[in-house]
Amino acid sequence: MGERSRAAKGGRVTGTFAGRVALVSGGSGGVGRAVAADLARAGADVALTSHSHPQRAEQAAAAVRQAGRRALVLPTDLRDASATEKAVARTVAELGRLDVLVHAAGGDVDWAPVRDIQPQGFADFIAIDLVGAFNVIQPAVRHMHGAGGGAVVAISSIAAQMCQSRNSQGAASKAGLEALIRVIAREEGRYGIRANAVSIGLTDTEQARLAFERWGPKATEQVIAGIPLQRIARPEEVARMVLFLAGEEGGYVTGKVIQVDGGQIIAA
Repeated sequence: MGERSRAAKGGRVTGTFAGRVALVSGGSGGVGRAVAADLARAGADVALTSHSHPQRAEQAAAAVRQAGRRALVLPTDLRDASATEKAVARTVAELGRLDVLVHAAGGDVDWAPVRDIQPQGFADFIAIDLVGAFNVIQPAVRHMHGAGGGAVVAISSIAAQMCQSRNSQGAASKAGLEALIRVIAREEGRYGIRANAVSIGLTDTEQARLAFERWGPKATEQVIAGIPLQRIARPEEVARMVLFLAGEEGGYVTGKVIQVDGGQIIAA
């Protein structure tokens, strides 16, 4: 990717993304916003896709601009392959290139036993969470293939390995996403494209807060108490790993799923 290392603001060391362009799908979510802000502080111009939360996407774009970088908000339904094609094309047309894709979008899990999930509900979740990921990753990889390289980082979940009860949707979808990332790494490595995933545990996002409401206070407290570090992650902690994988420091890392979960998966 050609990035040089330097110390970023706040004492963090990240890859320098000066002159680079990143597309963050799900840029209105907690992790997506944190990633966009860190990429901008490291020198990247950032395009963000959002479907359900335009105001949050604009807030994320404002943070990018505050860091002195260009921002582009792209209202996009990831279930629509033609819409994701257009999002990638607009990123290249308006920001000049595409070096990094961070896929941070996802659906809301219907926490229920397999026997109680409606088939259409399962299919709808997969359409958003897994097919949507494919729809945005494919055109980005096509562009990077022709442009001489790039980096793809997908936000996954420890649900893929934990296979929790009542989370068949998340487990199936994220396992598929991680497999997709590994296949891309194998297919595209010779063309200068790296692909990795960051598998997160409980993280302080709007989506997690919705889950906490569904679980109730007692169950939520029990889950957090079972995490070895005794707390949930901050989105910024996930973002640091994303920047490592997307930048020069992670330049020899591909096809990997790296957990940022406070040890949650080993305590399950």
